[in-house]
Amino acid sequence: MNRLEKESYFQQVDKHQISLNESNNEEKEEEDDAICCICLDGECFNSNVILFCDMCNLAVHQECYGVPYIPEGQWLCRKCIQSPSNAVNCVLCPNQYGVFKQTDNNKWAHMICAIWIPEVHFANTVFLEPIIGIENIESARIKLMCYICRKRNQGACIQCSKTNCYTAFHVTCAQQAGLYMNIQEYSEDSNNNDKIKKVAYCDLHTPGDSTKNLTNTENEEINKREQTKRIKKVRKILSERQPTLLIPKLSDKTKTNLLHRMSNRIEKKKKFLELCINYWLLKRKLRSGVPLIRRLQSPIIFKKPPTSSSKVNSQKSNREELREQLFYWKKLRQDLERARLLMELIRKRERVKREKIKLNEIIYNYELKPFQIFLLNILDKLKEFDKLKIFYNPVNIKDVPTYYQVIKEPMDFNKIKNNIDSFKYFNF
Repeated sequence: MNRLEKESYFQQVDKHQISLNESNNEEKEEEDDAICCICLDGECFNSNVILFCDMCNLAVHQECYGVPYIPEGQWLCRKCIQSPSNAVNCVLCPNQYGVFKQTDNNKWAHMICAIWIPEVHFANTVFLEPIIGIENIESARIKLMCYICRKRNQGACIQCSKTNCYTAFHVTCAQQAGLYMNIQEYSEDSNNNDKIKKVAYCDLHTPGDSTKNLTNTENEEINKREQTKRIKKVRKILSERQPTLLIPKLSDKTKTNLLHRMSNRIEKKKKFLELCINYWLLKRKLRSGVPLIRRLQSPIIFKKPPTSSSKVNSQKSNREELREQLFYWKKLRQDLERARLLMELIRKRERVKREKIKLNEIIYNYELKPFQIFLLNILDKLKEFDKLKIFYNPVNIKDVPTYYQVIKEPMDFNKIKNNIDSFKYFNF
């Protein structure tokens, strides 16, 4: 198994090097058609580039995923860091593909679902995690049936923004079906405070399409037929679509090299090697494509050839870079101030909690052992008279040698306290 893992790893390294040499020779200036899996937009800027996960090849914007600065070396998404070998399920929809982040109760949810469902939001607005507010989702929203996947009580649905239209659909189902979903910014007051309005339409009420805003019954029937065909295609895609698994493939050259390395004592070497490879592939599928050797789980990062976007970014002025740095430090300072206020609130909460626990302890003591509490109060009053603390401890024999010959039953406050705690006094 170790040999197969290493050979597949070296084969990937060779493929990366060959592709890099070819790209350097051809000097491609067009950038790859990388699209963010959250906003479905391929535009990127110097302050908002598209990042690729080095394990699952997920493409996301910095601002969409909550990455304030580009890390040096490799970058892994939260799903590949927390659960690389186990598939995760979204608590807000029935689909298993997409961009995940953890909730406050250690479950998983799609970021696009958290953005569009009104009751759900992010605890940290910079890092966009964890996802909170799932327990605030109304039961009526959970009971809605998605008209695309026809599933009920699996996650939460949103409804069409058209008035008097109650068509419900999951967010990921709507994204896969290509429904109209747009987040608009508008200023409502004179202070130009921007507010966000989320608009999502079903297949019948998509704006900007004249064929869908129909009044005639004949056109409505034609439109319904087209809609049912389109929805059937989407349902088929959703049923067949599964999370992508990075299952490796060994070339014929590596297989022949492995056959030559095997000892002659093994009979039917070719058949034995095929069985080993099949077993290895099954193990990789079981682990969602993650390598069996731990040090090979994070592949080597290769420097990509310069593209047109990097050339444009390199030509930007130093003033814009300084402005971006100042904006980043300002955001960081705001986050630290929020963290400080949060810690202050936690301290106050713990202080109140401690006082409440002490009060409950006193109440329980009065309820369970009232006579002992009464005796302890009398003992405290007796101690107030003994200002020189003569009766606190037993008499020392060195100071008074003949004391215990005269006093047959000596007593002190500490002994009385121990007798009270051990319930030796039954009456006053």
